[in-house]
Amino acid sequence: MKIVKKVIKKTLRKIGIDRINKALKSQGVKYELAKTGATYYTYYWRKATKKIDLKTLPSFWEIASMVIDDQRTSLYYDRLYTLWQGVLSVPSFDYPLAEIGTYRGGSAKFIIETMKKNGYKNKFFVFDTFEGHALVDQRLDGKHRVGSFGDTSYEEVKAYLNSPNVTLHKGNFLETAQNIDHITNFGMVHIDVDVHPVTTFCLKFFERRTLPGSIIIVDDYGNLSCKGLKKAVDDFVQTNSHFKMFYLLTGQALLVKVNNVEAV
Repeated sequence: MKIVKKVIKKTLRKIGIDRINKALKSQGVKYELAKTGATYYTYYWRKATKKIDLKTLPSFWEIASMVIDDQRTSLYYDRLYTLWQGVLSVPSFDYPLAEIGTYRGGSAKFIIETMKKNGYKNKFFVFDTFEGHALVDQRLDGKHRVGSFGDTSYEEVKAYLNSPNVTLHKGNFLETAQNIDHITNFGMVHIDVDVHPVTTFCLKFFERRTLPGSIIIVDDYGNLSCKGLKKAVDDFVQTNSHFKMFYLLTGQALLVKVNNVEAV
């Protein structure tokens, strides 16, 4: 196997990625070898056989597979496993959870089913415009536009997430955040909004509404098309000593609150 890998690497270097992609294109192949980004590198798979197979975690695998099969989320097993660990990290039923940017409800459904599977009865607040991006920064957010990801439905997601502990809010979070303004002990927050302005607002909002040990998971931090979001997270961490950030190989940013800050 090692010999095969070496031969492939030498062949790729000799022929060149550009020439291979050009040949693929000439044959009508829609895919190409990545020049940049994670797929070009091999460190993700180093000693992969020594790492845990998520299929051996039946409780997680069952729920994740169900949500993926429902085709209501772009999160795959790796990112869903981060959410799984996030839910299990919440220390008490008294700590609510929140998700901002649920789109078609897949990740929220995963969180709900994870709580049910593990006996959690925490309140869960879910937010989305259900009309796509309400606000973008054209200088930072690249191809993201107002209205992107608008192919969803409040009514469908509400029916999909139907659960007694879940509250679903429709609208721009900069306005609907007032519905949870009084809560100051969120145990886990999942932010999946893609763009700079709303990510900045979310982080500032939950800065004072979490307790030490609480976590914030920001999706798409490592996504090359979400540079505005990355800047929002970086700026927040650099100016906020109350949180420590870990950049996960899933592309998510994990923010852990380590110090308290005066309550609102």
